[in-house]
Amino acid sequence: MTATRILKHLKKFPGQGLFFPRHSSLFLSGFSDADWAGCLDSRRSISSKFFFLGNSLISWRTKKQLIVSRSSSEAEYRALGAATCELQWLLYLLHDLHVTTVKLPVLYCDNQSALHIAANPVFHERTKTS
Repeated sequence: MTATRILKHLKKFPGQGLFFPRHSSLFLSGFSDADWAGCLDSRRSISSKFFFLGNSLISWRTKKQLIVSRSSSEAEYRALGAATCELQWLLYLLHDLHVTTVKLPVLYCDNQSALHIAANPVFHERTKTS
């Protein structure tokens, strides 16, 4: 996984840090993913989220979900919800720092059913996660 390689690199070369290019455009983008029942002991899913400001990675996290999900769609939907909260927090932080972004933030998710649940209020009402 890319995040693991980044952390290993930072641990091996602590003086190098992360590179933030001067001429990178200011737009916020995020990626959300979940590994359904990824923990073999508790059968809880593992959520991952990564956020970029332009081309620079500014935030990343992998965490075991608090509740056991009944499907991969539910696990992805929960991960998408957590990533949305983090994205909103990053927008507030950038606003407090008087940083204006050039376009609206984008949050990517690779699960079609989770995207359909998030986009359609009828599907949202039918889920047990709300």
